[in-house]
Amino acid sequence: MAITKKLLIFDLDGVIYTGDEPVEYAAESLTELRKREFGIRFLTNNSTRSRLFYAEKLESMGMEAAPEEVMSSALATRCYLKERSPHGAKVFVVGEEGIAEELEGFEIVSPENKEDADYVVVGMDRHITFDKLADAFDALRAGAEMIATNRDPTYPMPGGKLLPGGGAIVAALAEAWGRTPYVAGKPNPLGLNILMRSAGVSPGETLMIGDRPSSDMVTGRNAGVQTCLVLTGVTSREDVATLSGDYKPDFVIDDLRGLLDPDFIISPSIGGSENSDDGNKKS
Repeated sequence: MAITKKLLIFDLDGVIYTGDEPVEYAAESLTELRKREFGIRFLTNNSTRSRLFYAEKLESMGMEAAPEEVMSSALATRCYLKERSPHGAKVFVVGEEGIAEELEGFEIVSPENKEDADYVVVGMDRHITFDKLADAFDALRAGAEMIATNRDPTYPMPGGKLLPGGGAIVAALAEAWGRTPYVAGKPNPLGLNILMRSAGVSPGETLMIGDRPSSDMVTGRNAGVQTCLVLTGVTSREDVATLSGDYKPDFVIDDLRGLLDPDFIISPSIGGSENSDDGNKKS
C-alpha cells in the first residue's frame, strides 16, 4: 500500500554517498523526487564539515542541495548550546573544522585556557592525539559539561571499509569522565524536529531514510516519524531479519529507486496531515 508523505529526510553517509563517491542511483532518484514536489532535507551525524560544505559536495555530485536543507550533528549541537547558553559560552572542541564553523558566536578556547571551558564538544576527529584527549579531560575535571555530536561507532568508506567513528572518541572521554554525555546528534530527534519545523510539516507527513538502524531508525521513532532502511550502507539484507523494536524500520528498500515505486510512495499533494499517519503499516 502506498504512503503519503510531504517531507523526505535523508541520512548522507551510506545513503547519498560513501566517502567521496556517490551511491548508485542516488542522484537520479533525488532529482525525480524533487520533480514530484517532495520536500527534501538531509540529516547527518558527521560533524567534520559545515552545512555549506555538505551542500556543495552534493551539488558536485549532481544533486540539488542548499545549506539550509542540511542539518548536521554540529549544527544540532549549536542549537542545543543556544538553548542552554543563549548569551554565549566557552567551548573546548575535540573535533574538526565543521564544529568550529557551526559554533560561530561561541568562544572556542585553546588548550592553554581549557579549564575556563563551560562545555567540551566532542565529535569525529581524524587528528586526535592523547594530548588532546588529556586537555579535554582536564576541562571536564574543572567543571565543563561534555556534549557529544554523535556516538556512531563506525564511519563507512568506499568498498565496504569501515573506520572508527566519532563515538569511539566520545567513549574514551566518557569512560575517563565517568559520566554519560548529552548527545546532540542522532538518535536524539533534535535535528529531525528542527527540519520538520522549518518545512512546516508534521511527523505523520515525514519519512526518515537511512542505513543505520541504531541511529536513523531510532531517531525516526523518537520523533514519531516512519522510517525507511536503505541497504546501500552499513546494513545488509541478512541483518534486516535480526532487527526488532525501535531498530526495525517501517520499510526496506535496496536503493533509493525504491522511493520512486508507485506502490511505495505517492504524490505529496494527495492527502494531508490528518490522513498521513497510515496506521503504521509495514511493507
